Amino acid sequence: MSHSTGTARSCARALERAFTSTSASASASAESASRVALASRSATRYASTFTANADDVNDVVKLYRGPHIKLFRALVRTKIAQLGAAVGLATPLFLSASDASGTLAFAGIACGVGSGACSAALQYYARRYVGELALVDRGKKLRVSTMDFWGARVDERFGVERVKPPLSNLSRGELEEIANRTFIPLDIIGERQYVVSLRHGDLLDAKKLFAVLGSDADARTSHATSPRTGRDASE
Repeated sequence: MSHSTGTARSCARALERAFTSTSASASASAESASRVALASRSATRYASTFTANADDVNDVVKLYRGPHIKLFRALVRTKIAQLGAAVGLATPLFLSASDASGTLAFAGIACGVGSGACSAALQYYARRYVGELALVDRGKKLRVSTMDFWGARVDERFGVERVKPPLSNLSRGELEEIANRTFIPLDIIGERQYVVSLRHGDLLDAKKLFAVLGSDADARTSHATSPRTGRDASE
């Protein structure tokens, strides 16, 4: 009798273990299915975003990339830390100006003014230094990429007809002189003046770039609207 009772208890424990194992497996399967469904939805959203971005990329013809843009961006962002450090140093000096010596107060003022001037100068050039030029909207607009106060990329779009071509009506000698300059101005009607470096920058599509910056309006229009095949339409 006792043997039968022990056997029954053993069977009960075995069934309990089996039930627990089955429940855990079912729970794991359900959790796994939930993760798969979530991953599937995420993949669908990613694919949709990727497709949208690909459509945007297909409408972009990159012409020019500025030299050392990553280094300049790092410098602009370092300016923020430098400005914060200057403010942190100058503030306690100003707060204790009544107890501080004249030299110490002057040092705090000089630190704050110098930091502010440096930040203003960097911001001035960051808003004008062209990191990239590209044709968008089927070649009807020129996209000019610069940086904001935080070093983030800022894209502005202008009609191609608003570009004042800096290479127009120039002799061969004048063109060679401009080519040897580190920077040349890029004027947009109704906007601030930008600067590009044809000497040191990457000319991603030189023929279309010079068509936009040149004096031949017909050439500028034809190159701007030519099919995007990775080469010029004339080749």
